[in-house]
Amino acid sequence: MVEKITIDGKDVWLVIEPQEGDLKVIPTEYFTVSYTLNEHESGRIFNGEDGEPKKFTSPVEAVEYAVEKLPVILG
Repeated sequence: MVEKITIDGKDVWLVIEPQEGDLKVIPTEYFTVSYTLNEHESGRIFNGEDGEPKKFTSPVEAVEYAVEKLPVILG
């Protein structure tokens, strides 16, 4: 899923992708999010403190996190 948002007057595209987790651990599906300033380019993924892609339990949670972090990243 791709969402276009505006951060401090800049258009940013978020790419939210579903990922399968361990079938023995709930949730069995999670989401990752990446961002780009150019619509048709691959984005930079948000990583957690461990350096691995940050996992979200819903697309809404992923978008909210990106909206919170991007002003600092793009600043």
